[in-house]
Amino acid sequence: AYAVLASNIFALSAAYQFLKNAADVKILEKSQVDFAQNTGTALGVVTQELREASDGLLGFQAASQAAAIGMAKGFSPKQLNDLAEGARKASTALGRDFEDSFDRLIRGASKAEPELLDELGITLRLEKATEDYARAIGKNRDELTATQRSQAVLIETQKQLNDLFGGVEGATNPFV
Repeated sequence: AYAVLASNIFALSAAYQFLKNAADVKILEKSQVDFAQNTGTALGVVTQELREASDGLLGFQAASQAAAIGMAKGFSPKQLNDLAEGARKASTALGRDFEDSFDRLIRGASKAEPELLDELGITLRLEKATEDYARAIGKNRDELTATQRSQAVLIETQKQLNDLFGGVEGATNPFV
C-alpha cells in the first residue's frame, strides 16, 4: 500500500512539474511578444539566434532568459551570441557543463560579479575594465552610465574569453 501511495504521489508531482514548466514557457513566449511590441526588439529572434550560436545546447527557456537579461543590460544580439560561443569553448576546455558556463558568463557580465566569472578562469577587475572602456570612448570613468559600465564588463569578459579559449574548438551537440 505504501509503494502504491508513493508512486501515485511521485506521478502527481511529476505531472504538476510538467504543467508548471509548460506554463512558464507560455509566459516566456508571451513576454517576448510584449517586449517586441513595446521596444521593437524581437526577443524571439534573439532567443533563436542564441540557440543556434550554442549549437542547440541551450534550451528555449535558458536562451529566452539570457536574451531578456542581456538585452535589458544593453548587450547586442551579436554580443550575446559571442558569449554563447565563448561558453562553448570554455566548457570544452574546462570540462564543464555548457549551460552552467553560459549562465555564469551572462550573470557575471550583466551583474559585474567577478566570483561567477572566476570559475571560468576570468579575472575581472571592475576598476580596470571601466577605466579601459572610458579611455576607449574618450570619457572619464566617473562619467560612464550604467549601460556603459555594463559594456565595459562585457567587453573585458569577452576579451579574456578570447584570450583564454579563442583557439579551442567549441563543444557541439551530437543530437543536432
